Parts: sequence; C-alpha cells; structure tokens
Amino acid sequence: MTGMGANELRVEEVSVGFELGTIEDLRFRLSRSRRAPDLGQGWERGAPSAWTAELLDDWYRFDIHPLQARLDALAHYRAQVGDQHVHVIRVEGSGAQPLPLLLTHGWPGSFLEYLKLIPLLTEPEAHSGDPADAFTLIIPSLPGFGFSGPPPHAGRTAREVARIWHRLMVDGFGYERYGAHGSDLGAGVTGWLARDHPNSLTGIHLATPGLAVTADRRSAGEERFAEAVGRWAVEEGGYMHEHATKPATLAAALADSPVGLAAWIGEKVVAWSSERADGAPAFDRDLLLSTLTLYWATNTIATSLLPYWAYQHGNGALPAGNPSPVPTSVTVFGGERVPFPKPPRELAERFYNVTDWAEHPVGGHFPAVAEPEILANVIRRFFRPLR
Repeated sequence: MTGMGANELRVEEVSVGFELGTIEDLRFRLSRSRRAPDLGQGWERGAPSAWTAELLDDWYRFDIHPLQARLDALAHYRAQVGDQHVHVIRVEGSGAQPLPLLLTHGWPGSFLEYLKLIPLLTEPEAHSGDPADAFTLIIPSLPGFGFSGPPPHAGRTAREVARIWHRLMVDGFGYERYGAHGSDLGAGVTGWLARDHPNSLTGIHLATPGLAVTADRRSAGEERFAEAVGRWAVEEGGYMHEHATKPATLAAALADSPVGLAAWIGEKVVAWSSERADGAPAFDRDLLLSTLTLYWATNTIATSLLPYWAYQHGNGALPAGNPSPVPTSVTVFGGERVPFPKPPRELAERFYNVTDWAEHPVGGHFPAVAEPEILANVIRRFFRPLR
C-alpha cells in the first residue's frame, strides 16, 4: 500500500490506545467537578442533574482496560491522504469473495458504534446468514474524530471527505469496486461518493439520511416533512446551530470540562436512541462511556463540530435533481425518545436512485448499536444482487 501519483497516499498498520496520564487526569477532573444547580429532573431543559451526576460517577469508575483489549483485537491503519491523516479499521470477511464495504459514522458517534455490526457482516455464516453475503469492512474515522487527524480550521465538507474515502478505498486498499453505508454525517459523505464516483460504487445504503427540503413542487408528504423539520429545528436544533456558527466558543468549554462533554454528548445519545423494553436507551452505558473517553482522550470534541460549520459555510449540500445512477437503499429507523422528522420516499428520490426503501419503528439514530441484526439483514439483502 504505497503512495500513487503526485498526491501522495500512504497506508500503514498501527496500534492505537490511550495514555494512562490522560486517563488519570480525567479521573482527577471528575473527582473535582462542580455540579450545576438542579433545573428539574425532566429532559425538557436538557440533561437532568441527577442523571448527569450518575453518568459522571460511572465515568469515574470506568475501566479502560476492556476497551483497550477490544481495540487491540482489531487491525488499525493510519492513512495519509494528501494533507489529511485518517484512522481506519479493516476487518477481512470470510469466504472466497467478500465485498468491500465502507462504513461511515456520524456525530456524536465514532467507529465504536459499528463494533456489534462487524461480525454480522464479516462472518454471516456464524450468525444465521449465508457465507456468500460476507463483506470486508473498511471503517474510517471522520477527519477530526477519534484517532483521525484534524481537518483544516474550516473543516471538510462531506464532498471533500468523500474524495478522501474514495482514494483510500481505490489507491490505498486497492478496491476498484466497493459498496458504502452511512448514517447521519456519514450518509452525506456516502451520498457524495455515489454522486462523484458512480463507476466505483456497487451500491450505497443510507440509514435515515438528512434531506434538504426543496422549495418547488412539494408533494403533500414533503410539505408535512418540511413543517416537521421546522418545528424540530426550533425545539431541538440548538446544538446544530451552535456547531455551525460558533464551534470554537463551545469547544473551549467542552474540551476543558468532562462534565460539559458528558452532558453535551450524553443528552443527545439519550434523546436520539430508541428505547428498550425497560425504558433505557438502546445505547449501552459501556458504549457511551467508551465514546466519551475516546472524545476526551483524543481531544477531538472541537474538531468533531466542524462538519456543521463546513456544511453551512462551504456549500456542501448534495444538490437535488439528476441523482447518481448508483442503486441506493434507504432505511428509515424510528423509535427515538425525541423523534426525528421522517422523510418521505419521494423526497429521497430527488437526491438518490432509490431502488430499495424500508421503514422500521425501532433503531433510532444509532441503528448499528440498537438493532445491529436488522441493519445487517438489510445490508446483506440489498447488496446480494449487486455483487
């Protein structure tokens, strides 16, 4: 895996982990944290103080060693693509011809949210599946997330990330044809992959993609969706507006305070997760603590906000009309504690060549975490005739 052409590209296998000094400092900060006054125990004003206090206590007691052991069991790579370095996990699929599949996460997620999904896709025969449906998975961390390097100060648009991903797949790992899946920010990146590199994509799968409402000739379903988006933006979109307008101000607080980081991310995880039968979010506490530790130890909360700035200031929206010919599967997951507006199929068809559409009442914003079996089955079925 060597550089190719004038724009150098290098991929090398590496080890990743956490400095014990950083973890010790985190525990010290947690032990000395000042708690906010109680503003009520409901969620309507954000993370309740009692819930936050319990999360912080759990984080203080969090044992980093099992997380490190899970990381050590994976193959990690550092890819240098131009001026951007990216952390990547690659997991080889079983069988004779596993299909390369690129998985892209969103915010406030990370590559960790795909850990449950990995064995279902790489070894389907071990999970009530057909060995012919096996995938080799490539799971990069977005620029500025986790172990990936920071993007430029203005961030990178989804289209720019898609260009990096394509070079990584074709020039870095040697996959001339591959599939892609994305959710949240990752869905935007995946959409641009299909738009700009259609000859290399066998197909793409999107989990509840964000779709811009068009101004002209709306269907009744699109009108209802536009109204729902407007209401949601007023009640729930404050985080997004802050990310897109003053990320440095917010980052100054979150990078220095584990309390602030835990509340900012934790509240969204609870709001956007579907719920289990006992009412708990279908986002395991251990995964939440692992995610918080990843953001804190790598000091990447600041740069993780930049995709929102780049979207608003860098003209990064996927245009409607003239969709890519790449076959596209869209799965709309639901069941969030605070529901997202659900787009109608006719709106998605303005942006994508939608050949497969499904809706599930569970899964929420993190389907790979909440419903990995459902997601794996959808991905296997969709890509089966495209191999």
